[in-house]
Amino acid sequence: MTEAEAGPEKIRLLVVQTKDAPTRPHVEKWLESNRLEGFEIEITYSNSIGDAEKSLSEHECDLVAIEAIKWYNHNSEERKEMPVATSLPRREESHILVASDRPSHIPYKSIILSPNKLKRRQLRRYRADYRVMSPVAFADTVGMPIPSEEEGLEMATWLEDLRSSGTINGYTLRRHLFDETKIDTRRHKLMVDPREGETVRFLPSPLQGLTLLVSRNGFPSYIADLIGDEEAKIAWEYERILLNSIGKEIHDRIGLIVRYRQIGSLLKQAESEKDLMRSTSLLDAEGEIQIPKINEQPVKYESLIEILIETMDKTGTRTLLLERLIKKDQAEISIRFMANDWETMLNATTAENLEDPRLGPYRPPFFDI
Repeated sequence: MTEAEAGPEKIRLLVVQTKDAPTRPHVEKWLESNRLEGFEIEITYSNSIGDAEKSLSEHECDLVAIEAIKWYNHNSEERKEMPVATSLPRREESHILVASDRPSHIPYKSIILSPNKLKRRQLRRYRADYRVMSPVAFADTVGMPIPSEEEGLEMATWLEDLRSSGTINGYTLRRHLFDETKIDTRRHKLMVDPREGETVRFLPSPLQGLTLLVSRNGFPSYIADLIGDEEAKIAWEYERILLNSIGKEIHDRIGLIVRYRQIGSLLKQAESEKDLMRSTSLLDAEGEIQIPKINEQPVKYESLIEILIETMDKTGTRTLLLERLIKKDQAEISIRFMANDWETMLNATTAENLEDPRLGPYRPPFFDI
C-alpha cells in the first residue's frame, strides 16, 4: 500500500466520565470544533480512574481524557509511565449564578446557596448583604432533606426546586450541570474579568475547566502537540506547581488561573481599571508597546502568561491576591519564585501577633483563612 492509500491513523481514546465532571461534553465539543485530518478517534467510556490506568498500562488505549482536578487529586505528581500528554482547550472554568436577575440587581439580603466554599467567600466579597450559605447549612437550618452528593445532577435539581419555589433567591453551579439538568431560567457567569463599572473578579477554583489527555508510555509526542492546546497544557503545568506548594487543607478556598494574554487586551483592561502601573510597564518611554530585540532586530512579541492566585477570609472582607505577568521564556523559573512569594505572604498574614514589649499585646492573625 502506498502512502497516499494509507488510511487514517487510529487513536484509541478512553473518556473517564463521572456524574459531576464535564469530561464527556468537553471531548464532544473538541471533536466538533477540530477536524483532525489524518486521524481517526475511537472512543470508549469508563467511570473509574483505576480501570483507565489499567487500560493505559496494558496498552488497551492510547489516551485517557479526564478532568484535571480528578487526575491531580489522584496523582498530584507527574508519573513517567502515564504522563499528561496535553490538554483540551479550557472550557467553562467559571461558575454561574442561577437567579432571576444579574448579581448586582437581585434583591437586598438575597439568600444564595453555593456548594463551593470559594464561591461563597467571593459572593460575600461581592455584596456584603448577601446571605450566602452552603446547601448543607441551609438544609440543617430549615430542617429539610438534602441529596447526598455534594455537587452533581441531584444537587442541581434540588437547588433549582428551592429557587423556583421562592425559598431562595439563587445558587451557584458549574455550567455543565446547568446544561445537563436542562434548567430553564436565567444564569449569569461569575467572570474572571470584572464587568464594566465593577471591580470584583471571580477567579475559578484551581484546574477548573481543564480536561487532560493522559497518554500510555511511548505515545508519540508529535501527535499530542497536533491535537492538544498549548495554553491549556501550560495552565495544567503551572497551576499544579502552585497547588503543590500550598497545603491541601486550603485548596477549596483558593482561586487560581493561568492564561495567555495579549498586550492589546492588557492595555485595554488597564485603561478601564485606571491601572497606571500596568499600562506604563507595557509601554516604552515614547508610549509605544515594548518590542523585544535579538541582536538589535525586533522579534515578534508573543503572548504573556498571566497568573492570578487569591484567597480571602470567611467574611470576604479581606483578600490576599498575587498577580504576575511572565514572558514564556522566563516562565519555568518565575512560577517557582511566585510559589515562594505566595507562601511568604500567606504565612505573614495568617501568623499570630504574639505579645511583645515593643510591638504591644497579643493580637489575632490579620487574615483568618
